[in-house]
Parts: sequence; structure tokens; C-alpha cells
Amino acid sequence: MNNLQNKAKSLISEMRSCGNLPALSENVRDISKVARMKNTCAIDLASVIMRDPGLSSNILAEANSSYYSARYPIKTITMAVTFLGFERVYSIALGLSLFNQTMKSAKSQKLSHLYASSYFSGTFAMSFARGMNHPQSEEIFVAGLLFRLPWIALANTFPQKFQEMEKLIRTNSFSYDKACLKVFDVEYQELCLGLVEIYHLPPNVADVILGKPEIGGQIATIIREAGNISNMLFGDKLGGAEAISEVNQRMTDLFKRNFSLPDFIKETCNTDPNMTRFFKLDKSDVDMMVNALEWGKGNPVLITARMSYDAQPEAKNVQENEDPERLVGHFLTELIMGCRKNTDLNQMLMMAQEALYKCLKSPEVFTCFFNRQKTILSGRFYVGNRMDLSAEDFFINVNHSDSPVIISLQTQKQGCWEILSNQSLHLPALKRHLNLKSAIFSPVMVLGKAIGLYFVGRTNDTPFNDREKLWLEQIVSYISTAFETSRKTSSEFMSQEST
Repeated sequence: MNNLQNKAKSLISEMRSCGNLPALSENVRDISKVARMKNTCAIDLASVIMRDPGLSSNILAEANSSYYSARYPIKTITMAVTFLGFERVYSIALGLSLFNQTMKSAKSQKLSHLYASSYFSGTFAMSFARGMNHPQSEEIFVAGLLFRLPWIALANTFPQKFQEMEKLIRTNSFSYDKACLKVFDVEYQELCLGLVEIYHLPPNVADVILGKPEIGGQIATIIREAGNISNMLFGDKLGGAEAISEVNQRMTDLFKRNFSLPDFIKETCNTDPNMTRFFKLDKSDVDMMVNALEWGKGNPVLITARMSYDAQPEAKNVQENEDPERLVGHFLTELIMGCRKNTDLNQMLMMAQEALYKCLKSPEVFTCFFNRQKTILSGRFYVGNRMDLSAEDFFINVNHSDSPVIISLQTQKQGCWEILSNQSLHLPALKRHLNLKSAIFSPVMVLGKAIGLYFVGRTNDTPFNDREKLWLEQIVSYISTAFETSRKTSSEFMSQEST
């Protein structure tokens, strides 16, 4: 067994060195790291997601999808993370990241075809899981997406040997393990285990890929069926009336209700925004694809003229390119509404963090409050560009009366700082980690007293302009209002602060 494991590791290392296994993006690695840390809060995870405009748009789209039926539109990343939960966010990020990377590594249209087929398989599996009210349907999407990843990696790295393995499976009815062992001297299961370890896959995903019997047959069944449907759409298996009828019967027996494969494909594809973004499929294209499947000849996907599965999916960079003037107007409106609705203070604070990060162009943003003795001002939330920083790295003793930060609190007015001023901020931890060039900060006022402060710093040479200073002041004023209109909550909130 140890020998097989070593051979599997060697084979996986060769695949990775050739660039045939997708590498996790830095953002997804950071999301995984943050999600597994103790005492992580939504803003920590949101701060990583905000760096990636494409991922941000997908997370927001998912949170606002008809499946979740959010009571109100979810317009910020922090609210989406809170609403969806860490595991779902990680699964979405992991699945989309790996899909993008696999499309990049494809060396032929056949492999692009396999990758696209895997995405459809994941989407169909997730739709099945939602139909049975599975609590982690996004994890089932990742399982469906990655179910054939070892297969695809072998085809990409060792095309001739893979053809030999494929022939043994299709012609001689070899199992995956037996065929892989004969051709590559490694069991297929060992390859799957190696991939589970590499990608830190969530337990439900890992169990499906490893084929563990303890997860029950239903999840494995829907993933296999999702792959079967995808194979029919991509011409790897014949469609037609008989094949469709067989799927209908199997899924009717599984779900204990009537099932129509054509209706299922149409509903799934038409409600997944990525079908349009990634594959340029609109409703008429999906209808044409289903008609071709019912016909039972040719490749239904290729029949749709606009289907383009051999191009890298485009990231939606709306947030990156959006006009800050327009963006700040959106956030100010949301903050006003939050004040009127008496929205939870933590949500208001995190919304303000997101507003400052997005509107002031990649700054380092800290939300800070006094301890109960009002001797220390310390960070409560942080969003910025550094994984080695946390909110707790911001702390300052109020005795440092020459610090512009403390002066701002004492005068109850917005302050600013530039490195050329030769003034000390008295923020030792920040000084160690950040080469700040400028900063602006505004106190949070409640009933005429400063209870905390928003601190926004920059490491580049662009100073904050008057308009940006005004935006900070406006945003902080709404946070002050939120505290004043929720005095009981305000008192409870401050009692949670560290001593």
C-alpha cells in the first residue's frame, strides 16, 4: 500500500510539473486558510474575496439566486458571506477557480471539451442536490466538477497511455482501479486520494470522489447520473428517446416523483448565469441543445453555433472598473437604509468597511474601538491587501497624545497623516508590516463622545484627495447614526470589546 501511495504521489508530481493539474489561485488558498482559522468572522473572509472582482460577482450572484430566496437583495460581499456560510463560499470559490485553471491548461479541443463537460456535470449534480434539499449542494457541485479530474489529468499528461487505459475500461470492462493499475502501475483510488489532499477538499466532496460507502448511495448516484447526462450532451454517449426514457425512470424512482430530463436540462441551464457567461448559451441555444439530444444523433453542444467551450471564461470585472463616484452613492444609499431599518450594528460596520475598500481603491481599512477603560484604541475589523495583517495589529495607547490618531479623537475631527510630516502614528505593529505613505481617519461619535475611529491607509504614493476625505466622513457619520438609533444594541456591542 505504501508503495502504491508513493507511486501515486510521483505521478501527481509529474502532472503538476507539466502544468496539467490546475493550481489553486492565491485567493482560493487564502479563502481556505481563513475559513479554517479559529475565531474567523465574515469580514475576514469577505476581505479576501473582495480582491477578486470575478469571484465577488459570482458570490453575489449565488447569494441572490432564486434557490436561496433571500428576503432582501444582498448587495455586499460581507452580507453574502454571512448569508451563505463559510463552507458554501469556499466550495463556490474552489469550483470556479479550478474550472478557470483547467480551461487554461487544456492542450486540445478534446480536453477543453472534457473540462466543459465536467462543469455541466457539476451543475447538474448541484441541481439534483437542491432538488433533494441537500444542505451542501455547492459541495456537490465541486464533487461533480472534480469527479473526473484524475481522468482528465491523465489524458492531458499521458495521452497515449490514457487511450490504452480507456480501451481497457470500455472494451474489456476493467474497473478504473484495475485499468489504471495495469497501465500506470497505480490504483485510480490512490490518485483520487492524492488530489483530495492537494486541494483540501471539503469532507462531502472528498467522500464522493473517494467513493466511500458510508456517505450512502444517493449522492454518488446523482453525481454519476449528472455525468451521464453531460456525456450525452457532449456526444460521449448517445442520446435519443430510449436513453432519455431510461434517465427519466431512474430519477423518478430516486426522487419518488415524475422526472423529465428535457425540462431538467432547460431549467438548470437557464437558471445558471454562468451558462451565459462561460458558454454563451441563451434560452434558444438551450432549447436547440435539448432538441438535438432528443434527436439522438451528433453532438448536441456543437450543434449550438454560439457554444464556445474552448475559450477561457471571462471574469466579470464590473467592480474593478466601476466609477467610484457611482459606487460610493450606492453604498451611502445602503447605509442610509440600514440606519432607517435599524440594521444590526455589525452588518453596518462591515458594510462601511466594504464601501471604504472599494471606493478608495485598494486601501488598508481598520475599524477601531476603545476598550472599556478607554485606555487603548484597538482594531475590531480589517480589510486590505495583506494576509499577514489582522485587525488586532492596530492598537494604540491613548497616552500617545502626539499621535495624529489620538489628536483626531480628542478634537472629534477628521485627521490625516503623510510620511513626510515626520509625525509618529505610534502604531508599531502596522509599522512592521506596512510601509504606509498616507492615512486619513475619522472618529465614530455617539451622543457627543468618540467611541472609536475608522483608519484608512495607503502604501502607494497617491495621497487622499478632498473628495475621498469627504466620502470617509460621510460613511462614518452614518455609522455614528446607526449607534445612536440603536442605543441598547450599542451598549451591548461596546460591552463585548476587549479589556
